Amino acid sequence: MSLQETTYTFESLPLRGVETGTNILVTGPALGGIRELTMRMLLRRHSREGTLFIAADVDGRETLSAYEALGGDLDFARVGVVDCTENGADDESCNVHAVGSPADLTGAGIEFSSLYERIHENGAARVRTGVYTLSPFVVYAPAKSVFRFVHTLTGRIRTADGLGVCAIDPDAVDDQTLSSIAQAFDGQVELREVDGQRAVRVRGLPDQPDGWQPVEFDAA
Repeated sequence: MSLQETTYTFESLPLRGVETGTNILVTGPALGGIRELTMRMLLRRHSREGTLFIAADVDGRETLSAYEALGGDLDFARVGVVDCTENGADDESCNVHAVGSPADLTGAGIEFSSLYERIHENGAARVRTGVYTLSPFVVYAPAKSVFRFVHTLTGRIRTADGLGVCAIDPDAVDDQTLSSIAQAFDGQVELREVDGQRAVRVRGLPDQPDGWQPVEFDAA
């Protein structure tokens, strides 16, 4: 098995590859570029990869449009969205499956499992899963339910040799909640902006650059 087959890589970001089965919590301000950072980490690197979004802040079609704008390949056999927004709607042509509310964690879990299996059956040997963001789930659902959902999600990704990238704005949740959620992940990528300059720092993952590394993109 080649290095490419045993790692997930992130082009155009100051991050080294991570092993399959890794779950990463991405933290940073909602308006500081965290959405684009998360999207870039989910870009498929070859045709044998799939990408699955769990969208709670923006609807499924908007999520796919943002992904495509960053260079994402919209092969709907291997790309799909679980739309958890309140105004979401099913769209089979774009492989969007709506749940109806961030409060419906059971429904989100069922749709995630179904789409994950379908993407694998369509030829994706491994899948990048992204959650943007966890914050609405924390607002709409009981804390214990959110913790259980996150642990189940990351467990499934780990077992399937996938990659999990889940974003959250630390200012939108209390410290205890953030700490509890973080326990489900192998490491964190922190994003900050100082004097108009964005940078990322990796915590908990092996063989990554030390300290803050500059990152450039056009996200607002």
